[in-house]
Amino acid sequence: MKVAIIGGGLAGLTAAAYLSKETDVQGVLFERSPQLGGRAFTYEKAGFTLNYGAHAIYGLDRHILTNMENELQLTFSSKQVDKRKVMYEKGEQLTPAPLDFVNLMKTDILTVRQKVRFVGEITAMIANIHQIKHYNTLGDYLSESGADEDVKELWEHLVCSNFFITPEDARLVPGAVISDYYHNLFLSQRPVNYVLGSWAVITNQLRDKIALTERWSLAMQEGVDGIRYEQGKYLLKTKAREESFDRVIFAMPVQQVVKLLRETPWEPFLEPYEHNTATEVMVYDIGLSRVVARPFSYISDMNHKMFISDVSATDYTLIPEGGQLLQGIAYLSDEPIDGNEDRKAYLNERTTQMEDLFDRHYPGWRDAIAVKRVSKKAMVQSVKNIAGNRLLPNRIESVPFYFCGDGCEGKGELAERAFSSGRHAASLLTADLRKHKQPVLSYRE
Repeated sequence: MKVAIIGGGLAGLTAAAYLSKETDVQGVLFERSPQLGGRAFTYEKAGFTLNYGAHAIYGLDRHILTNMENELQLTFSSKQVDKRKVMYEKGEQLTPAPLDFVNLMKTDILTVRQKVRFVGEITAMIANIHQIKHYNTLGDYLSESGADEDVKELWEHLVCSNFFITPEDARLVPGAVISDYYHNLFLSQRPVNYVLGSWAVITNQLRDKIALTERWSLAMQEGVDGIRYEQGKYLLKTKAREESFDRVIFAMPVQQVVKLLRETPWEPFLEPYEHNTATEVMVYDIGLSRVVARPFSYISDMNHKMFISDVSATDYTLIPEGGQLLQGIAYLSDEPIDGNEDRKAYLNERTTQMEDLFDRHYPGWRDAIAVKRVSKKAMVQSVKNIAGNRLLPNRIESVPFYFCGDGCEGKGELAERAFSSGRHAASLLTADLRKHKQPVLSYRE
């Protein structure tokens, strides 16, 4: 069987790596860019390793990457962010983030009574009996919860941080999604980790597993521009060639899938997903020639809904000796703003707020800059997981293709959903291949 995978991000690489183990499957992975990894792309500059967007792994011990580590024989090291040095800034107050019992007792953002309430909420999440699962959205639950405003704000802020969205969007996240996510995260013994060496450690190993088999090839800088069905085969057209395949996996943002399948017989089946919105943030990376300050590993500004991670405090492999790598992230609203000038003014305001946050906690950073990169509208997830958006299933009835990526159904959020949906798409295709031959080992979560 000959398989095409369109997209060389985390999902496409994962699907291809699993399928490369199948001796009766050959294929081509098409990637429009000159590099693999998609939004998990990593590059080096002046001795610093930079990632396009945040690359923290939430709940590593319960993460799909741990399954992949065993199933694909991946090798990587990781380090947990120091929970004692994670801080929140609210008003003019700086206080420990309530990420565990110790910090919850120390934090000043909740009163003693509110802490008791919040502990009860966490306990219910862990026991999987929290009532939020029965509510359409977080906002619906909070409006009927009877909780104090500080507790409501804390829930909003937690969802902002883990889903990379604004408070307004946080209130639109489905209750069942929040229940599943925090049930998993609160049970984790390793809540926030970095893979040492960045995403490239994972993507390079997935690439190597694909390239090592002569049955697969990587078509770099070769985007697929069209697809049609002819004589029992799917013909994919690029600028360089037209080639036929037995099966096709789409591992690309949902918006691009909809565009590619426009004016094909499958277009009507994609209509429910064509208006999905993406998660966009401002990313402000600075590589410093020296350590200007290291008061904490993470500081979250609750006033302006942004945060700074001292990435090098956890992952020392990303910096030249004596340097420091900081990454600022600001959640962006996608509410309509009249005119390009108003949108530009909004983004400039967010940039100024971020630089003010650097100034308050990392004095002297401006004079120590070795590398600087500001992405004012970086897509960190192709579909924002809120009510009104629909995640694309791995299979759609009456559509012969497989779908994976962070905009598809799968376990977790962000990178985890890309990994898990790619893994599951490969399992579905393998089952399709073997259904008349023998029982299939499923990778379903």
